[in-house]
Amino acid sequence: MMSEMRVTMDRFEAAARAAIDSIPDEFQGYLDNTQFVVAESSAQGLMGLYEGGGALTAGEWLPERITLYKRQHEQSADTWDELVEEVRRTILHEVGHHFGMEEEELPY
Repeated sequence: MMSEMRVTMDRFEAAARAAIDSIPDEFQGYLDNTQFVVAESSAQGLMGLYEGGGALTAGEWLPERITLYKRQHEQSADTWDELVEEVRRTILHEVGHHFGMEEEELPY
């Protein structure tokens, strides 16, 4: 069984910021009205949650929000590098929803 990682909220937020910053510049402008939020835990066991109308809608959901859940990421990783990779994958997954991709179309 995996041992669970524990990191400070500041360190987790830094991993999230790095993942967001790694999104290519040509997509960054479409995220201007998207809030990225870090929460301690999800009662539903989710890694992340996208709430919004998507990049292709005319601002019906402003601001849009992507929530990243710290505890679920800690539970999924044995090492810092694994946690950072899982954060990156979750951010890209939720941003994919922002761009209108359905669950089955997403790579992660």
